[in-house]
Amino acid sequence: MAFPTYTKTFHTSSYPTSNPSNPAISTAGKVVVITGGGSGLGVTTHSPRLRRVRMNQLSLLGRTPSTLLSTKTSLQTLHPTIQVLTFTADITSLPSLTHALSTTASTLGPIDTLVSNAAYCPDPSPIGTGPVDEWFRGMEVNVRGNLHLVQIFLQYCASGEAEKRVFVHVSTGGAHLLPLGSGMSGYAISKLAATRVVDYFGMENLGRVRVMNVHPGVLQTDMNRKAVEAGFVLPYDDVELSASFIVWSASHEAEFLKGKLIWANWDVEELKAKKEILEKTDELTIGLIGWGA
Repeated sequence: MAFPTYTKTFHTSSYPTSNPSNPAISTAGKVVVITGGGSGLGVTTHSPRLRRVRMNQLSLLGRTPSTLLSTKTSLQTLHPTIQVLTFTADITSLPSLTHALSTTASTLGPIDTLVSNAAYCPDPSPIGTGPVDEWFRGMEVNVRGNLHLVQIFLQYCASGEAEKRVFVHVSTGGAHLLPLGSGMSGYAISKLAATRVVDYFGMENLGRVRVMNVHPGVLQTDMNRKAVEAGFVLPYDDVELSASFIVWSASHEAEFLKGKLIWANWDVEELKAKKEILEKTDELTIGLIGWGA
């Protein structure tokens, strides 16, 4: 199946324009926090394409100490001068998040960018008959977890212009697409709610924080295996495309897309060419189709 696309070009692999080694989108000198930093998208921080990224200070949060340590070791091999902190933390646990972000800020400095990558995909089941507790686990992790993150981020983020404080939520196309198949309601609905949490956070802190919602593409991760089991099978995208696009989305070049839900597959140059209309309209936001037309 082919998705509709906002840009004429629909990327499935990395390309030069979004290359994170580009000085214009560099993370050099910034304190970056990534939740889910030991799995899924988090492990791409040490991918071959990202070897040239100018990273200085990084804090990785995750639930599994061994994967966090592996990611940290790989990063320090690629970037010997990088400072990497790791914290065993669950985004549903306010105390563990508070400890991680407060320690990051006191050790590395105020946080410039937080990438909310940690998420949970409930076991696929029909919404009318599936186990409620498992279904609601998606709400607990994806909604409560992001609510925790936005509140703690405000306490420990950098001062100055809003551009210096960026909150990137790794969302999903399932948050806005019509239902595509049975079994995935727990994930799609909880990520839609999480996206709205981030939307409100951005609106209430306009001029203080820039928020971005990014669909990372279809990635070969543990979470996506559940979708495959439910019969929702799509060609995989290159995980480095997703990682590169997220780096770009946190840069000043993407400031005009604040509050939008954007796909990593969309072409960066074509998006920039649409800057004027995107700044003046509600395009690429979640709403009721046809209302007010």
